Amino acid sequence: MPAQTIKGRGEKNLSRIEDDTGELDYLQNQLSRMDGLSDELIGILDGFDGRLMKLEASIRPIHKSTQNLTKLASNLDRALAATDNIVNCLNLPSKEEAFILKGPDEDNVIPYLQTMGALKDAVDTVEQNQLKSCEKAVNQTKQLLKAGMLHLETLFRKWLSSLSSAVDSDTILNTKELPSDSLKQLSQLSIYISTSEKEIGYTVDFSKPYIEIRSAYLSKSLQSLSQSVQISERHQGISYEKGSGEFLKYMDCFTKAIQAEQRFAGKILSNRSQRMTALKGSIAPAMQEFVSAGRHLNVVAKRLTYFDTIFIFDIMDKYERDCAPIFKELSQEMDLSDCTEMISAFKLTALKNFHDFSEDVQGKRENNSYMNMSSDGTVHEMTSNTLNYLKRLYLWRDIVEPLLLLLGDGGWNHTGPITAIPEKSFSYGESAKGTALLQSFFDDALDQLTLSLQRTSRGYKKPALATVFLLNNYNHILRQIRSPPLNAIFDEVSELKFSKLVKKQLDTYQESWKPCVENLMDVTYVRGGAIKNSMGSGERQLVKERFKNFNTEFDEIWRAQTTYAVPDSELRNQVIRDVKNVLVPMYGRFLDKYQSTDFTKNPAKYIKYDKDKLEKMINHLFEPAA
Repeated sequence: MPAQTIKGRGEKNLSRIEDDTGELDYLQNQLSRMDGLSDELIGILDGFDGRLMKLEASIRPIHKSTQNLTKLASNLDRALAATDNIVNCLNLPSKEEAFILKGPDEDNVIPYLQTMGALKDAVDTVEQNQLKSCEKAVNQTKQLLKAGMLHLETLFRKWLSSLSSAVDSDTILNTKELPSDSLKQLSQLSIYISTSEKEIGYTVDFSKPYIEIRSAYLSKSLQSLSQSVQISERHQGISYEKGSGEFLKYMDCFTKAIQAEQRFAGKILSNRSQRMTALKGSIAPAMQEFVSAGRHLNVVAKRLTYFDTIFIFDIMDKYERDCAPIFKELSQEMDLSDCTEMISAFKLTALKNFHDFSEDVQGKRENNSYMNMSSDGTVHEMTSNTLNYLKRLYLWRDIVEPLLLLLGDGGWNHTGPITAIPEKSFSYGESAKGTALLQSFFDDALDQLTLSLQRTSRGYKKPALATVFLLNNYNHILRQIRSPPLNAIFDEVSELKFSKLVKKQLDTYQESWKPCVENLMDVTYVRGGAIKNSMGSGERQLVKERFKNFNTEFDEIWRAQTTYAVPDSELRNQVIRDVKNVLVPMYGRFLDKYQSTDFTKNPAKYIKYDKDKLEKMINHLFEPAA
C-alpha cells in the first residue's frame, strides 16, 4: 500500500477522536448541572413532608369526632326504625282483626295466609325485644292468630268434606286419582297449619275431623255393597260360576278404597303419627262392616255341605291373588289383622270341607248307605257330586294346593289339629309339591268312591241291576277323567284302571242273559249227517220247553231291563250291540232249525218272536217308556 494513502487515513482517525472528546466534555458539564437540580428538588420535598405531618396532626381529632357523630346518627336511625317496626307490629292486630275474624276467601286464600304470616312475624319481632310492656299486645295477637287458625281448620274440614262425597262401586274401581288442584290446595293448607303450630302455640288435631269425614265417606260408599252381600248373596252350590259372588266385588272395592285412602292421607297428613291414627279411625267402620259380612258368609258356609260352599274358594283365591299383596303393603300404616283373620277362618272352613268330602265319599256320613240308591241303576248322585266337586277344586287349584299342603298327604282323611293358619308358611299358587298332593287327593277320592260304589251296589237285590249300576258309574268316571279339566290331573294309570272296571262290568252284564242263551243250546239229533225232521215225543217236548223257557226268560229280563237306565248313549249302544251279537244269531239258528219241524202242531204257541222282532225288542232295552 502506498505511504501517502496510509498517512491520509491516520489524519481522518485523529480528527474523529477530537470530535468525540469534545462531545464527552459537553455531556459531563450537563450531568453536573442535573446533580445540582436534584439536590434542590430533594430539599423542597423534605419541606413538604414536614408541613404534611403538621396538617395530619391538626386534622386527626376532627376526623374522630366526625366518625362518632356518624355512628351516633346511624344508631338513632336504627332505633327509630326498630321503634317504628314495633309500633307497626303492635298496631297490626287492630288493623287486621276484622279481616282475620271474617275468615278466608275460599276462592283465594293466599291474602289470608299472608296476613297470618305477618301477624306471626309481628309476634316474633316483639318477643325478640323482650318488652314486658308489650306482653298484653303479644297475647292479643296470639289470640287473633288462634282465631285465624280456627277459621283455617274450618276451611280444612270444608275442603275435606267437598272431596269426600260418597261414590258408587264403579267409581271406586275405576278412579285412580282425585282432582289434583283440589287435593293440592288441601295439602298446602294442611302443611301451613301443621308448620304454624309451634309458632302460634295452637295445636290442630287433624285426626279427629279426618276420621269423622273420611270414615263416613268410606262407609257410605261401601254401604250398598255390604247390603247387597247381606240381602242378595246366594250360594249356587256346585253350579256356582267363578267370579259371580257379590262378596268378591265387595272385597275388590274395599281393598281399592283403603288403598286410595292411604294415598289420600299421605298427601294430606304429613305427620306420620297423625296419619296412622287418622287412617286407623277412618277405615275402622268400613272394615268392621266388611269383616262382619265375611264372617257371616263363613258362618253360612259352615252350615252348608261342602258341595254348596264352593264359593269360599273363590273368595280365598280373590284375596290371595289380588288383595293380599295390597294388604301387605298397607299394613305398614294400617292394622288389617281383622281382615286376615277373616280369610283364615275361610281357610279353616275349607280344610274341614276336605275332611267332610273324604268322609262323604267313603260313605261315613250317611246313616243308610242304600237310602239314595236309584231304582234304575243310573249314575249315583255321589259319583256326580264327587266328580263335579273335583272339577271345581281344579278351577281353584292355586288356593287348593296350598291348603292341601297344610294338611299333608292323607291329612284329609282324618280331623287334623289345625286351628289357625300359619300365614308365613302359606304360599299362594301352584308348586311341584302342591300339584303332587292335589293328584294324590284326587286319586284317593276316586279310590274311596270306587269302594263306596261297590258297597252301595250290594244293596240291589237283582245282580243285573247292580252290574248296570256299577257299569254306569265306572263309565261316567272314565269319561270324566278323560275330559278337561280332570285329564290334566289323572294319568294313564287311572284311565287304564277304570277301563278295566268298565270291561269287567260289561262281561258281567252279559252273564245276565245266560238263562236265555242256555235255552238256545243245540238239541238237534243227527243221524247219518242229516237233521231229523221227524222227532219223538220226548224230543218234541224238549224243544217246546226250550222255546217256552226262552220266551219266559227273555220276557222277564226284557221287562226288568227296560226299567234300567244307561244314560250314556255310546255305552248303551255298546251294551245292546254285545247282547245282540250273542243272542240274535243263536236265536236265529235255533229258530231256523226247529220252526219247520213237527215239534208242535201249534207253532205260534211256542214261537213268540221272529228274529227281527227279537232284535227290535233288544234295541228298546234301557228305555223305561218302551
